[in-house]
Amino acid sequence: MARGQIADSVNNAASAAPAIDSDRVTAAWKAIRADPSIQFNLPPKPIEPREPPPGWLEPVLRAIGSFIQWVGGGWQLILWIIGIAIALALLFALVPGLRDWLRERFAGKIPTEEPQWTPTETCARALLEDADALAAAGRFDEAVHLLLFRSIDDIVAWRGDVVRPADTSRDIARADALPPAARGVFAGIVAAVERSLFGGRALDDGDWQRARADYAGFALKDGR
Repeated sequence: MARGQIADSVNNAASAAPAIDSDRVTAAWKAIRADPSIQFNLPPKPIEPREPPPGWLEPVLRAIGSFIQWVGGGWQLILWIIGIAIALALLFALVPGLRDWLRERFAGKIPTEEPQWTPTETCARALLEDADALAAAGRFDEAVHLLLFRSIDDIVAWRGDVVRPADTSRDIARADALPPAARGVFAGIVAAVERSLFGGRALDDGDWQRARADYAGFALKDGR
């Protein structure tokens, strides 16, 4: 078959399409609309009633409106101030050295005083009670030793960095972290302990009474 014949056949087929019967279309549409299984309209969604705004909101909104009217054209200045404050806050957060410089420049260097050690009255009285019991039994060396060693334990509990493993009792008694009064008291107690341990001389009641009086005068308010 030639190309021309084929083209003529296609054109004839297209032109020979049946005409649309409007009555049949109308009848089919009515049949579809009459079918109850097909839904054409969505049911209206019930609108839930809104709760009224809280009573405090209206005066707040009025106050905000009054403030906006009072500011008027000053909003630009307020925005500039807020922007500068945010920029400064970021600058201080990102540059710690700037905080230190301003603190030293305007506030000056504030000396920080570390808390000094003093035994609590409860601990001091308990220690003296135990040491008095040893002295009453004539064990004066042990009584003085107890004053020293229990005080060292108390200092370690207060600040562990004051006492190092290699420190002697004399080193601890001279520690800078101790208040001057404590260093003076411990110097005397350490001297008595050294005489007892290394000097070959037993301590007597007089040695004990001096050590006790020094410790009580430092640790107790009434000195007894």
